[in-house]
Order: sequence, then C-alpha cells, then structure tokens
Amino acid sequence: MVKASLIWLNYNSISFIDIALKSIDSLLNLDFDEYEVIIVDNASNDGSFERIKNYVEEHRPSDVRVKFVISNVNRGYAGGNNLGWEARDPESKYAVFLNNDLIVELESLKKIIDYMEGEENLAAANGILYSLKGSGSRRIYAVGGFVTDLWISGDICYGIPEHECPGIDKPHYVTYADGAYMVVKVDAIRSVCPDGKPFIDETFIYLDDDLLGLILWNRGYLCAGKSWSSP
Repeated sequence: MVKASLIWLNYNSISFIDIALKSIDSLLNLDFDEYEVIIVDNASNDGSFERIKNYVEEHRPSDVRVKFVISNVNRGYAGGNNLGWEARDPESKYAVFLNNDLIVELESLKKIIDYMEGEENLAAANGILYSLKGSGSRRIYAVGGFVTDLWISGDICYGIPEHECPGIDKPHYVTYADGAYMVVKVDAIRSVCPDGKPFIDETFIYLDDDLLGLILWNRGYLCAGKSWSSP
C-alpha cells in the first residue's frame, strides 16, 4: 500500500481563515487510503494556529492521522516545509507540499500518485492549479513551472482559461512542479538533494520549488504536470 505524508504550512492566516479551514477540510477528506496530514505552523502570532488546531480536533476523521509541528521562528516556505519533511512517517513513499489557501479536489492525490507509480524516473508532479477571481471565474494558476537559461521563470499557462492552454490534458514535462501543491517521491529527494531535504532553508520563500526541480533534472529525474484532477 502506498503511503503519503501531506505537509500543510501555515503562517498568520487569520485574515483568510475561512479559506484556510476549507483547505484543511479538503485534506481531511481525500479519496486516498493511507495518508497523514502534518500541519506546520511558522510561529504565527495572530491566533490562526489555535483556530486551525481546534478545527482539526473537531472535524478529523478517525482514520486520518494528524501531526502538529510548531516552529519557534518563521522559517519561510523552505524551512517550514523542511520541518514537516522531517516529521513525516518513515514509511511514506510520497510527500506532498500544500499552501494554506489551496483547496484540494478529493481524487486529485490518488490520480497523481497512480500516474507517478507507473513512471520510475518521475520524481515530482502536480495537476492543474486554479485561481478564483472576484467574479468567481476559474483561471489557471499553474500547470507546473519553467526556468529558462537566462533564469527567467514563471508558471505555465498562468492566468488564462483552460481552453487556451493546449495539451493540458496530456502529461508534459516541466522544469519544476509548483510548490503550492507538489507531490514528490521521498526516495528521490533523499538520494539527490542536499542533506536529504527537499528545500534549501536559506531560500526562505524564493526559488524553492525552482531549485528542487533543477536539482532533480540534473540528477536524472523528471518533473511533470497534467490535468489529472477533473474540473
């Protein structure tokens, strides 16, 4: 049975706590057989962690294991997620990094991991990430990211409707899987990344997922994106 550790990073989310709680709720109810949720708090001082912890204690299904990791300082995206990485179940084959404003479609994790299981050298992947504008219209946030040889980087198909992003329903290789919802193979990270950790702490909130993708590619692994999750 494939196991996964989901790492959800929080920092001062009280201003959008309703969305953060919806994000947590989507993680607690995934269509996936064996997973844990690791909630990392990056030294929040706005009361959001207490709200989140109370919500989890009241709504957590009995078959979903939840761990809380509290940092004494704000370590940014890279350092906070590395704390979650260190707290993962040692038997987990996959680690999943998620932003605290992202609502996960219930079957998306299963679809991504099912695909990755059939691709030996595929070390990191994500599906379509959408953003909702004020009007409620849904546009693409990213289907993975790119980095050019001039160090220009960006999100693939950012800000456009799905029908304007050709080939989105087919697997395509990307420079890096977007860190807002990124699935990685634990063994690949442990074997090629510095200190066996996915992120370089010093990057804080910049170039974290970019560098991870470049490290993986340079060590013989692949990163991919695709429309695995249904609208």
